[in-house]
Amino acid sequence: MAIIEYVGDTQDEAAGPMLQLSRLSQKELLSRLDAKEAHNFRGVEVSMFGEELDEEVARGLLDFCAAVPQGGACLSITHTDLGSGTDCEQRIFELTAERKIRGSEKVWAEKVKRDSSKEKDFAVAAAKRRQGQEGIDSSIERLSAIDADMVELDQREIQTSWYALFSRMKATNLNVIRELDLSNCGLHATGLSFLTTVLLELENRAEGAKVSWLTLDGNELTDSGMGVLTSYLRLTKNLEGLRVRNVGITEQGVSELVAGLVTNRSLRLLDVRANGLANVDAAQSAIKGVQRFNSTCQILLT
Repeated sequence: MAIIEYVGDTQDEAAGPMLQLSRLSQKELLSRLDAKEAHNFRGVEVSMFGEELDEEVARGLLDFCAAVPQGGACLSITHTDLGSGTDCEQRIFELTAERKIRGSEKVWAEKVKRDSSKEKDFAVAAAKRRQGQEGIDSSIERLSAIDADMVELDQREIQTSWYALFSRMKATNLNVIRELDLSNCGLHATGLSFLTTVLLELENRAEGAKVSWLTLDGNELTDSGMGVLTSYLRLTKNLEGLRVRNVGITEQGVSELVAGLVTNRSLRLLDVRANGLANVDAAQSAIKGVQRFNSTCQILLT
């Protein structure tokens, strides 16, 4: 049965309650997103949405948020599967990483072939030239295969709910989101990479709200997703809070993540609790090392 209720948030009641929509169909959800009523709320929370979150739903959510006063809305989408339900995201992640490696190998092979002309010994020069050409041919062959696989995967990617939401955020003239909660949404490092790219682009626009709080609890991001967040933390100038509780990371992931704080001057809270795979002592050691360079960010581990 659909549950619709207006629930205030004790953390920010002065800014108004959240419009909470739970277990709704797409038709019901869109009918409840009345922008004329948005002035009564500080944002919207969608929970346990059982249907596909497509571009129409994404547009409805962002249009509602755009009508919220106070200079930026809170958008919370929780316990809603935004992933493809397949290995698509993992394959994209793996192939993207491999493509970078193969590209580097091709550059190296081209250098070997080019430098062969500097050899005075003909036999040595010929061997280097042959080695370089073999490396070039092998890299080109693999890069072509990767590109062919990526064409199909890219088509599947643009049909996912996370792509519909994040691409719609990117397409808005002005960002309208101040706090974004995507807890337990089946996100992968691939979707996270696109999201952080979008957030940085929105942040660099002259006008519009800036996302200052990001919650990613309960997504299986694993250590591979921490590299994405590390890059984001190094570049963002507006993020103040990041929650990544129960995302399947080890002490290696914690160490990589906090490394992004060395040059970050905006983040005030990093919450990495409930990551049981991480060795606490090793993670604490990494955190202490980073806090020598950044003492303003509170890091919660246990």
